[in-house]
Parts: sequence; structure tokens; C-alpha cells
Amino acid sequence: MKQLSVHLTDLCNSKCAFCVVASPLYVSDSVKHAEVVRFLESHAGQGYAAVNLHGGEATIHPKFFETLELIKRLGYPEIHVQTNGINIAKIDFARRAVESGANLFIISLHAADAEVHDELTHTPGGFEKTLQGIRNVKTLGARVRTNTVVTQQNSHDLTRIVGLACGLGVDHINISNFHPVGSSMFSLGRTMPRLKLVAESVKAAGAAALAAGRRLTLEGFPFCSVPELIEHQLNTENRQIKMLMRGQVISDYDGFMTNRMKVMGAPCQSCSFKKDCGGVYPEYIQYHGWDEFSAVRQRLAGAPA
Repeated sequence: MKQLSVHLTDLCNSKCAFCVVASPLYVSDSVKHAEVVRFLESHAGQGYAAVNLHGGEATIHPKFFETLELIKRLGYPEIHVQTNGINIAKIDFARRAVESGANLFIISLHAADAEVHDELTHTPGGFEKTLQGIRNVKTLGARVRTNTVVTQQNSHDLTRIVGLACGLGVDHINISNFHPVGSSMFSLGRTMPRLKLVAESVKAAGAAALAAGRRLTLEGFPFCSVPELIEHQLNTENRQIKMLMRGQVISDYDGFMTNRMKVMGAPCQSCSFKKDCGGVYPEYIQYHGWDEFSAVRQRLAGAPA
């Protein structure tokens, strides 16, 4: 899918311990909304199938609805909103968002119970609001994709998180590898899991999502960490994402993440998926080294020989 991705705000109403954009550290917004407007206007009519709004927390921006209405007016076919679900727990807010054009909500769901979720997000009451937000937008006819970041605190419970999401009618389950940047740099020892220790949990959760008939994707995982689910890696999809991030335009977001945010070591050199995978987050390697990684020598089903 050819889409635009817009960082709408640095600010957030949660304080996640693993926020990759370090929103908990911001007390004022660096994003200039006029730049967002120009970006959206300049790319209208150029074949972009969707605009994805994110932050921070896009729904807290004072011009959130104005931005939705602009995107809709400019003729973009779909609007995706990445959110923690707190504001859409209010049915009137959720209804206005859907009526303003939002048709896919990418909702953070990091635990199967309030104790762990609210600890990870430092947001008392956030878990119940997130669940209500999912219920609200599903009732209003929108699609939902959940995103679960794997941490030390939730890694044992991934299958239960998937079961919860499926029970709420979620359409798409995304499981994200812990990206040790942003706010997470202050808590790596307490939150970043060892990939070799969570691989079985990720595999089981993925199998549960597929058994329930849900779309499954993995994001940010080295392909060799869960080789059984390689065909569900986001990096194997043909995505064309152009991003506006704090005034900087990233023309190829997936390429940026693969080529600029990861490193490859000796185990990667003979891997069949070297190009797509891109390697491992360097901050992880600084902590744990390369010993747990090995080359994968296989092809995706249907790939040319």
C-alpha cells in the first residue's frame, strides 16, 4: 500500500516506558501544524491510498478533527489513527472520529489485565479505557489493529493478549519487537526482553491469532528470532510509506528502518532474508551481542526459486 504517515504531535496522555519517540519527555510540542497541512495538500491526488496519523497521541491534538476533515476533503481514500484508545473510549469522540473519516484504528494493547498494562503505560485506568475504545470504534463500523510491544512484563502473557483482542472483534493483530530507543533507554534492564527467551511466546501468540482467523503481522523482529512466522513479517510486505516526522520527510520509511535503524553481524551475511530483515536494533546488540542469532536459509512460500 502506498501511504503517507504523519507525526501529528510529540505529546501524549500516557507515559509508556518504551515510547520510541520519547513522548513522556516532552512538555511542549515541536510539531508545526502548518507543515502537516502543507505535506497533506502537496501529496493529494498522487495515488496515496491512506494517511496514517500518529504521535505521541494524535487524538489529543487540538486540531485532530480539523486534520481528519482536511484529509477527507483532499480525497485520500483511508485515514488510519494510531492511538492508545483513551479518547475514543468516549463514544461521542469515537463517533466524531469515524464520521470525520477515520476507518482504521491502530490501538496499543500491551497486556491482558489492568495491572500490567497500566504499569507499562504509567496510566491508571488506561487499560479499561483502551478496551472501551476498541469496543466503541468496532461498534461504529471501523476496523481495528492492535499493537502489542513485547516486554519483560508481558512476554509470558502474549497468547492471552491475543485472545482478549480477538474476543473484542479486532481484525488484525500486530506484535512488535521492543525497540530500545526513546523513553526505553532509561529502563532497558527492566523492560527489554531477551529475544531467545520470548520466541516461543511470540510463536504461540501468532498461532493463536491465525487460528482465530485474524490477520497477523510481526514488526521489528529479526527474521531468525521466530523463523516459523517469517511470512507474517511486515518487512515482507510491499509497503510504500512516506513520512513527515518533526519537519523531516522520510521518503521510504521501511527502507529507513531497515537500513538506518538496524545493524547486521556475521550471522546475517549468509541469511536468505538479509535484505528484507536488515538485522537487529544496535542497542540490543550492545546489551546482548550476536550469540543468539543465526542465518535462516529458506524461502517464503510462493517465492521464485
